[in-house]
Amino acid sequence: MIAVGNDGEGDPILGLDRVQVPSDCVNALAIGACDSPGKDWQRAPYSSKGPGRSPGLVKPDLVDFGGEFSRPFVVVAPDATPSLTTTGGTSFATPSVLRLGTGIRAHFGSNLNHLAIRTLLVHTCEEGDQDHKEVGWGRVARSLNDVILCDDDTFRVVYQGEISPAKYIRAAIPVPSAQMRGMVSIKATLCYKTQTDPHHPGNYTRAGLEVTFRPNDTKFSRDKQVHPDSDRFFGSTLPGATEDELRRDAWKWKNCLHAVKRKRGSSLINPCFDIHYNARLEGRNFAPPENLSYAMVVSVQAKGVADLYDQAEPHRVCRRLISVSYAAMPSVSRAA
Repeated sequence: MIAVGNDGEGDPILGLDRVQVPSDCVNALAIGACDSPGKDWQRAPYSSKGPGRSPGLVKPDLVDFGGEFSRPFVVVAPDATPSLTTTGGTSFATPSVLRLGTGIRAHFGSNLNHLAIRTLLVHTCEEGDQDHKEVGWGRVARSLNDVILCDDDTFRVVYQGEISPAKYIRAAIPVPSAQMRGMVSIKATLCYKTQTDPHHPGNYTRAGLEVTFRPNDTKFSRDKQVHPDSDRFFGSTLPGATEDELRRDAWKWKNCLHAVKRKRGSSLINPCFDIHYNARLEGRNFAPPENLSYAMVVSVQAKGVADLYDQAEPHRVCRRLISVSYAAMPSVSRAA
């Protein structure tokens, strides 16, 4: 975790308000500051803004309370006699997020790796109404319970594992066997770490995971179609976009993806995500010898189903967080 810096009030025309090095690197979990720990919050004026270095454009990744003039951050003063003093800055927000991540690690132990913990922090954040350049994905959860507990109408699954270059894996979304009524909200977050080519900024990252959402395994729009129809989930590009458009939009190569999609419960039959690993070296196709580690968190919420969590009982491994670790997910020969 790296603090983004306190230059948020710098000249935006000259880019002097931008996140500072090294927090803008794609693999960093960059933390900014917000002005309140309460319900009404926004970016603290001093907190540096994004975007980050392409394709890690969403920077900061997260924000947390770091103090502000009207509501400062209270710390122990560096005096010989113990006393309290007030201050503020992203350097105080960052350890606060680290504390929450440490709490997740203490709760789950070695069942979740550091990449899964990072994914959970992004997945459970509070999404504000500000631009990603201001607060990233949002403000981190207020307490450990907000991360490890689910409401009765919600369940959450954690996937973690490895994928080899040019291969596909299928992450099944566990839904009740009975048809769900009304609208269902599916939230998913995917994170991975990638090698970089610093001397090749046009193709900066060496790895990219493409995710295909297949909501209904009985729906095929063409004859002899191998896999069910897909639906858009991550990214802001339209289906059929060119490679140049994908690169410019940066979503194909972004190593942290986070989105929410609403679907009718009746349309969800054995839904899943197909994940494909693309590797490149200076813009060329590349097949590295090592596998790529990834973590993915998926939440399903059906507000009209009060016992949704209980219906997912077979997938439960702890009291109110479903955490299924797939070290070796089923492979898929090719995507439709």
